[in-house]
Amino acid sequence: MNRKGSKKILFGLLVSVLVVAFFTVSTSAESSGIKSKQADSTEGGNLETDFGANFMAEWWYLNGKATLVSSDDEKKDVGFFVVLGHQESPLFRGYSHMLSFYGIYSSDSETDFNYIETYVPRTDIDQYIALHTPYVDYKYPVGLKIMNGSAVAGYYLRYLSDNKEVDMNLFFQTNVDKTVDHADQPLSFTTYEHSYGTLHGSILLDGKRYKISRAEGYLDHMIPVSTRPWPMDMHGWSWIEVTTKNYQVVAYAVRGIGDGYGDYSYKHLTLLNKNNGKVLAEYSGNEIKIIETDWITESKFNRKRPSEVVFSTPDLIVSVNAESVIDFNRSNPASATGFVDFMAFQQDDAKIQYTGDKKNNDDDKKDDNTEKGSAFYEYLVSDAGVTK
Repeated sequence: MNRKGSKKILFGLLVSVLVVAFFTVSTSAESSGIKSKQADSTEGGNLETDFGANFMAEWWYLNGKATLVSSDDEKKDVGFFVVLGHQESPLFRGYSHMLSFYGIYSSDSETDFNYIETYVPRTDIDQYIALHTPYVDYKYPVGLKIMNGSAVAGYYLRYLSDNKEVDMNLFFQTNVDKTVDHADQPLSFTTYEHSYGTLHGSILLDGKRYKISRAEGYLDHMIPVSTRPWPMDMHGWSWIEVTTKNYQVVAYAVRGIGDGYGDYSYKHLTLLNKNNGKVLAEYSGNEIKIIETDWITESKFNRKRPSEVVFSTPDLIVSVNAESVIDFNRSNPASATGFVDFMAFQQDDAKIQYTGDKKNNDDDKKDDNTEKGSAFYEYLVSDAGVTK
């Protein structure tokens, strides 16, 4: 496949937007569990005025690892993500910036990526995004790209690419508690995470429809706010989401402008029981050691990235490789408002080794709790980080 599409629309000040999940953190981050089966007003959309901010970005991010089966019994193992978002700021001079993108990783290491954006009058934004509601209801203005639902009812996603070669018709159901992270520095944000759920439905790839026979998913809703375009507040971040048979790890590490590639101003990691969403352990700051190796120079972006990362604590080791990578390039060197995000997926062999729940933590027993699974890994480098 290897199709990378991008429609660039110049209107006033163009500002780059990213997702990921998910997932910038600060020195004052806090986490809590909230029951998913309660009506929740944080599901819906927001405006920058809700936070007294000059700039707000907001997105809903869904990823999944799935086995696909066609009517003629052809099987495909894929990883994928879909993002639906918007930005609000007086800088857009009465308009709202809407965006949408997806990425697909195939088992043969091929990737497919597409990003689109447009602007709509600010007065019409509630026609496309339900604001301040206990559910998400997002509709991109052009084509068929929608998400609606809630943790109570489940989430429905329909995403038809502009060339109609990719069509995702998905239902995500979660029964775990929601976790909430809030931070002030180096990037002010709030994110709401449903760390695990099951996916059902079908995906059309290259004109062929596949039914999802087995799939696991992750969903988050992130809202960074700032006085200026949010990528300018940091050098970048490293984010991982790892899923094994019994465990799930979500880790955030954020580099301030002064940190460069060598350090992280903020580190936070959550280990969960995948099956019930219970938080087993949390770590932050100096409790976490990050080792990044096998650096790759990305000359065309004037950046570099590690291809392997290990997050470790006294009783936990998480190892991830960037096996298949999508280059999400929203760089704008002239204004230094953008970024490049290297978005990777590892189909198998990401490792979680946890000894914290063992009564006898002898060295010769440490391998007993090692599990392997899949991982999504993002390494972002901002324009501001490489120009200062």
